[in-house]
Amino acid sequence: MILAGKIKSGERINESQLATALQVSRAPIREACRQLEKHGMVEVYANRGTFVRSIEAEEVEELYDIRAALEALAGERAAERMTSKARKELQSSFSAMKKFANQGSVVDYYEANAEFHIEIIRTSGSKSLVNIYDSICKQVSLFRKTSLSLPGRLNISLQQHQEILAVLLSGDGEKAGTLLKHHVLDAGHTLVSALSKTKPGNKVKSLNLTRREA
Repeated sequence: MILAGKIKSGERINESQLATALQVSRAPIREACRQLEKHGMVEVYANRGTFVRSIEAEEVEELYDIRAALEALAGERAAERMTSKARKELQSSFSAMKKFANQGSVVDYYEANAEFHIEIIRTSGSKSLVNIYDSICKQVSLFRKTSLSLPGRLNISLQQHQEILAVLLSGDGEKAGTLLKHHVLDAGHTLVSALSKTKPGNKVKSLNLTRREA
């Protein structure tokens, strides 16, 4: 429900209401909250309760820097380890992204987009990358739809993914890593800018974006 945006950033989690809505006891809700706290998605305050954690723009910037490095490495490895199954999964995810971009469906596009990136991480063949990437993405999941909701952003994202897919399928690991790094940093820059506008006075350093080579 947090990932779907039904419980907003900064909002208190009502264990009783949530248990009733899901038709379960409060015990599994408490355990779920403990797991979410480990992933940095919620904060627990004594005598106040559990709240969905708010993430400052500066922290988002740091997380996207880390994510960019992870995806660059994953892209290099995935291009060199591409299987027929991974090829089909990536093409299928991209086709879905194209469909949803044309429909202007941000939520559906986001899901297909997430699956595209996860498949790259899986194809890298590194369990450590999978685990670290999952942790990073969970922390920024509440805000990732923000950048995609901005005017023209879906088309920009789709074009970038089309280039990434072509390079991955060609087996060029170095270029795949470069494109993925720039794509993630670009998304992070857009997101940080959007967050900064919603919090006047919040000073944010620019992401370390370098000019992408043609």
